[in-house]
Amino acid sequence: MFEAKAKPKFTLEQSERNSPLWAKLAAHFEERLATTRNRNDSDHDEAATAKLRGRIAELRYTLSLGADKTPTEE
Repeated sequence: MFEAKAKPKFTLEQSERNSPLWAKLAAHFEERLATTRNRNDSDHDEAATAKLRGRIAELRYTLSLGADKTPTEE
């Protein structure tokens, strides 16, 4: 039986995380995250709330790409 290989997790290199482009994108995503969270605080039906929460989760994931995930020695 054919088994699919797991794709490697997408990551940004340190130089990419430190680039002016990433800084500009991260600021944009932070602003969208704040706006979406404020909208989520309003009264919505279940479907609209679920959609907003999905957007929040996706924005948080996108912003997490800029986090340095290299293990540190203690």
